[in-house]
Amino acid sequence: MVPPDQPDNARMAQLRAALERELGPEEVVLWHGWQLARLDPRLFGIYLFAIPWTAFSLGWTGIAAGAVAGMGDEGPGIIAWAFPLFGLPLVAVGCWMLARPIVPLWEKGRVLYVVTDRRVIKLALGRKLEVNTVPADRIGPAQRSESRDGAGTLSLAVRIGRDSDGDRQTEHFVIGAVEDVMGAQSAIARIAARPLSS
Repeated sequence: MVPPDQPDNARMAQLRAALERELGPEEVVLWHGWQLARLDPRLFGIYLFAIPWTAFSLGWTGIAAGAVAGMGDEGPGIIAWAFPLFGLPLVAVGCWMLARPIVPLWEKGRVLYVVTDRRVIKLALGRKLEVNTVPADRIGPAQRSESRDGAGTLSLAVRIGRDSDGDRQTEHFVIGAVEDVMGAQSAIARIAARPLSS
């Protein structure tokens, strides 16, 4: 499953083995693609919010910790440490927002997308293996974003309904960024066009 120009590694081998376990009897793989280590410049827009958030959180935590540490033994005691500790979750959220645009670099070789003759599968290997599947009969409209080299993303509507307020809500299954995103869409079109009995 690994293209000849892409070196294999232990994570890819684990994902291929997991896919073999996942496939049902006579289930055929029509297309597969590895997550590319490609940064999306649009995701860096979050930095407009993430940088001030993180700077404020670090400032709050540092000032509060310095103030409590400067009180010495006559200070209000251990309860005073609640103020700097309150800032730690805010710092963690800020770090998560700053790291979010570069996650694709970490996901390279850790995420495998597969289209079979029955479903679409995403296998992701982090601390543990996560497998998400969508049966062919739940696949709705698709939206493809493709670059000049043929790589891109494919967003599949898999559930359309209404939330508790009655607002229309669509759940998506996203493939990508992967090479040959058009190949993924073609394979999905083939299984979506089949009768439910097949």
